Amino acid sequence: MKKSKVNYNKRAFTIYGIMLLIAILTFIISLVFYPSDEIFKEINNKRPANLEELKGLDKVWMYIANNAFVVPLQMFILALLPVPFLYFLNVISASIITGIVFGFAIHVSPNFGWILVLSSTPHAVLEILAICFVASGLWSLNQSIIRKVSNFFKKEKKCGLSISESIYNLIRIYVFIALPLFIIAAFAETYLTNFIEHMLK
Repeated sequence: MKKSKVNYNKRAFTIYGIMLLIAILTFIISLVFYPSDEIFKEINNKRPANLEELKGLDKVWMYIANNAFVVPLQMFILALLPVPFLYFLNVISASIITGIVFGFAIHVSPNFGWILVLSSTPHAVLEILAICFVASGLWSLNQSIIRKVSNFFKKEKKCGLSISESIYNLIRIYVFIALPLFIIAAFAETYLTNFIEHMLK
């Protein structure tokens, strides 16, 4: 189990490095090529309608409900399909959206844009890291499902981690690593972002 934990962590940080690279590249591209208003409106429409009205712990809970429950559930459902890497769509989209929003903000208002980037970076990197840990756990589950399906059509059966073991490991990763990161990111997005923003103005 210790070796398995190391593999899960190593894979999570490998995914994390790739996603940060995607976010940085998207950010640079957004600085060079101005994103269209339609793209930004589409991204903005994905935000909860009552976000601006929420404050304090209500806002924290909204972030937790969306990022720690809705997003992982979507990824879990995609991981149940015997198709590899579908569950990575959420991780990749989160990284790309982060880069686009940061780049768009600097285009609209350079001074405030950089303040937004610096104040939003702490919660953004924590949020992406949490999603990467979920993806790491789902990778093993998805591989177990694919192996189970493919064994129906093969004479020589492949061995590996069972689906039940993969689900058990996924729950452990989610409860003890990903969920705490999501919660910290929610508090950071609600309180730390505003604090840094006021400090830099």
